Amino acid sequence: MPNYKYTDVSAGQALFLTVNLNEQLLPGTFEYMLNDIIGTKIDISCFDINYKNDNVGASAIPPRVLLKLIIYGYYNGHISSRDIEYLNQNNIIAKALTGDMPIHFTTIASFISRNSEEIEKIFAETLAYSNELQLIGGEDFAIDGLRLPSNASIDMSGTREQLEKRLEIYRKMAEKHVKRHQRKDERGEVDEETKERYEERQHELSLKINKISEFLKDMKEKKGKEGQEIQSNVTDNESAMIKSKEGFIQGYIGIAVVDKKNQIIVSAKAVGSANEGEHLPKMLDETIENLERAGVKEDDGKKRSILGDPNYFNENNLQACEERGIEPVIPDGQEQRRKGPDGQKRYDINDFKYNEEENNYECPQGKVLEYKRTTEQKGVEGEVYQASLTDCKVCQDFSKCSWSKKKQSEISQGKSLRITKSNDEGSSCRKMREKLATEEYQEKYSRRIQIVEPVFGNVRYCKGLNRFTLRGGKKVNGQWQLYCIVHNLEKCLKGYNEGFKCA
Repeated sequence: MPNYKYTDVSAGQALFLTVNLNEQLLPGTFEYMLNDIIGTKIDISCFDINYKNDNVGASAIPPRVLLKLIIYGYYNGHISSRDIEYLNQNNIIAKALTGDMPIHFTTIASFISRNSEEIEKIFAETLAYSNELQLIGGEDFAIDGLRLPSNASIDMSGTREQLEKRLEIYRKMAEKHVKRHQRKDERGEVDEETKERYEERQHELSLKINKISEFLKDMKEKKGKEGQEIQSNVTDNESAMIKSKEGFIQGYIGIAVVDKKNQIIVSAKAVGSANEGEHLPKMLDETIENLERAGVKEDDGKKRSILGDPNYFNENNLQACEERGIEPVIPDGQEQRRKGPDGQKRYDINDFKYNEEENNYECPQGKVLEYKRTTEQKGVEGEVYQASLTDCKVCQDFSKCSWSKKKQSEISQGKSLRITKSNDEGSSCRKMREKLATEEYQEKYSRRIQIVEPVFGNVRYCKGLNRFTLRGGKKVNGQWQLYCIVHNLEKCLKGYNEGFKCA
């Protein structure tokens, strides 16, 4: 029988080794770059103002150490502060980045939640370093939003009326729970386990009752676009009820403006809003400001452009782009509806001729659409013009004109047009539709997915950001920008390594 050497590794054999922490950070790796540039290429002195322990008080964990640990934790898919603490205790790379400092998870959580403004400055510093490596083109950008749940209960959402009803339900449940327990106690059916379950359930109901009661005392009703009350949230009222691919979630939208050249995020903001489109003007201002700070110069001979999905399509947004000297490439989302069953182009507003004297429209077949009424939809006022039912039932171009799924013989009213400012001659929306009907702009818009979607894929799936762990818009925004910093630094690695080899 062969005689092999034996080692007891499977039994958890321990080794006592002398470890040089600096040697654990190998050149060419993300952690080596991170350790080198935080505090040197990326200035973090903005954190110093928060520390006033130079004369009294205990010594603090250096911000440089905390920032490196958090970024390295996020880079490796550790989203919670407890996971990052565990990483620091058991991962030799994390120990090398922190100098083997013991760091409690509460210190990590506090650093992230209390330094939102400072994190914004670090984001700007990271952009400046990205530009130093010539990673930012500064010409074409894409904007989109990543919809994520936050640390807020969707069950604690509702209008004032809904929350009052829920509060009453919880009170009745608590009363029934007490009476049920009393009956069991009288019959001698209460043992230690039953008592523990009762106390746990009663504590849970009491917490919900107290939270909703306190919230309703100072509740300020949220208003939607049309002035109606929308749902508030007891646990995080700055979050919003958002429709996502997975259904409705209670959370935030992480908006990012991404540069085309190397997919560097040049502007980032988390918003507690169901409509990301309304934030486009502010995102444009922040993008321009961030590019100026980073030293990205605008090419005098070429106009900047922004690519966005239909969520950003409206007259105000398109005008906001034009006012800032940025060309928008944003569709209205109705491209497929403009095509008939056989793929032919349907008539749209441009094919109808307006008669100002008689205030009516003439269709391509010469039939008249008379003015009917003025309506308001989602806060936008529009005038409705309608054709005769008789004319439409015998029209030979019915399939090219009607967007209805009904057969021509089954329709109950004639073709109608709703005219808003976006349909007016010379409006930004109308110009945008005309541009996107050309092959040049269709090809340009097709690049949007290639620019922004891989960024969200990296942040969400590769880095593990499937939910925000904080509450409150300011704190969530800080966490979102930290993840965007991680993405941008990862993009910097190749340029850093090339410069490192040259040096």
